[in-house]
Amino acid sequence: VILNTSSPIWVAIMRFAADIALLVLIYLALKQGSEVIQKRDWHGLVLLIVWPTIVALLIGNNGFLISQGIGALRTIDREFVKAMSTTQIASTNIQNALQDIQLTNAAREQIDSLINQCNSFNGTEYSDCLNNTIPQIDQIVEEAEAQNNGALAVLENYKDKIKGAILNIAAVGQIILAPQKIVLTTLVHALLIAVQLAFNMIIEIALLLHSLLAPIAVILTLIPTGQRYISIWLTWFAAIAAIQVCYTIIIGLAATAIVLSNAQLFSDITFLVLAAFFGPGLAYAMSKGGGTALYQSINSGVDKSISFGTEVVSKAVLLVL
Repeated sequence: VILNTSSPIWVAIMRFAADIALLVLIYLALKQGSEVIQKRDWHGLVLLIVWPTIVALLIGNNGFLISQGIGALRTIDREFVKAMSTTQIASTNIQNALQDIQLTNAAREQIDSLINQCNSFNGTEYSDCLNNTIPQIDQIVEEAEAQNNGALAVLENYKDKIKGAILNIAAVGQIILAPQKIVLTTLVHALLIAVQLAFNMIIEIALLLHSLLAPIAVILTLIPTGQRYISIWLTWFAAIAAIQVCYTIIIGLAATAIVLSNAQLFSDITFLVLAAFFGPGLAYAMSKGGGTALYQSINSGVDKSISFGTEVVSKAVLLVL
């Protein structure tokens, strides 16, 4: 949508931004331009021309420079999140811990579902059904470990426990896994995972929509209101990215603690509730509160940089003239 400057959405945004730029330039020419010429303030005339020229360069070639700038910011954001996910904590990292929890609990649900299907039989049929599940249980665990590219110790222990109960069915009588609980747990898992995925999608969509506003923010900097809208745009981009980073850290540290304590099968619902509800809320609170000073400094720094750069360029032009 953005890195491809010929995409229909980006082209439409750039055309709209160009229309706004035209109206703003007409306003500047009629109001400020006439005042500068009447007063013969050549320094003011150069200042009046410098920033529109820079904006013209930014939106030129269908906003190529803006597109590349957004791509660079997005790359920095993604690389930072990736670095956080692969940071080693004790014997694991965030990415591996999240994968361990996901694969272990998904495989456990499949195994429980197989056992639950056998609970509708009695006597020999029940025993035969359970014995037939052993190869399937082994296959489920093997597939999970293949996706993990390594052993899943907690899942292995659960498999051994279930297989041991099946082999000793004569002594145990029946393996009770509470079929109603299995169905309810599956529904709760699906709901919480859906909420978690929706939150992550919302963050990505927010970044996309905000990025599409970049050309408008660049154009609005031409309006002589004393504000640099591009700095406001950068502030909000940093705020959205900070939510994503904080969420990764919160969920990652929780997952790492669960894996290091081998509690994957005992904290699956708790972890999903954290990932779906408390994690997003805490990430938003942290990015809004703890990052306020950072965003203000970004805002102030960009404004000062733009003002300083414009002044330097205007003086250089005057020297040349």
